[in-house]
Amino acid sequence: MLWRSVVSTRSRVTAAAYQTSKRHASSGIFELRQYHLKPECVGSYMKEATASSDLRKSLVPLRLFSLPEVGGELNVASHLYFYEGGMKDRAAKRKVSGANAEWVSFVNQSRSGVRWQESRIYAEAPQFVLDAGNAKGGRWEGDGVDGPGVYEYRKYQLPLGYVTVPNFLEIYAEGVAEKIQHQDPTTSLCTVMYTEVGKLNEVIEVWRHSCVGGMESSRFMAREAPKWREAIGKMAEIAVTFENEIVNPVGFSNWK
Repeated sequence: MLWRSVVSTRSRVTAAAYQTSKRHASSGIFELRQYHLKPECVGSYMKEATASSDLRKSLVPLRLFSLPEVGGELNVASHLYFYEGGMKDRAAKRKVSGANAEWVSFVNQSRSGVRWQESRIYAEAPQFVLDAGNAKGGRWEGDGVDGPGVYEYRKYQLPLGYVTVPNFLEIYAEGVAEKIQHQDPTTSLCTVMYTEVGKLNEVIEVWRHSCVGGMESSRFMAREAPKWREAIGKMAEIAVTFENEIVNPVGFSNWK
């Protein structure tokens, strides 16, 4: 298969480069928790979530709390958290929240509106990838934006293999540096992450746009960036599937 030839020709150099880049990687992790809601309970769930939002943000490091606009399953409340101290930080904060009576009460009250829930852990991409895309990164808490925007999750599922993700990220970094020079000025890359726990070898870009129109403008402009077009061609040879989803941040989300 074509992706095998791409991986085999790059694996030796890229694996070594990736090990070097890990020294410059963030120790932080993202957790994406998704609550699949009963359609008739979305309103009541969000009312309870909004009422308890200050408590939530005092207990856990919320970044993006959103509801879907288009591109995936509807009626899903997605919570994206960034634990700067990694899994130990997550465990410690969840222990504290689990002992908080007010938080436990919210969880119990809101549970009746949830059909099922899921959680995945993602590592943030190495710093050279974030720098290439001028990404804000997980430490960004949402400051410096003018008004609410929309967020785009761009998801790539890659084949199994230890060097598949680092190969992909190297190609991505080579192209995204030019892509960001060909986009709407209100578009910005928030982060790039890949699975640590969950559906492995998934890479996700998180972009912020002022509106859907700004997203479409950036997409058309990026097609005029030769290095990005070349990178997309190489990434397409590696990726098994690609999908994107547009979500709207709720009022109490840190990322607006």
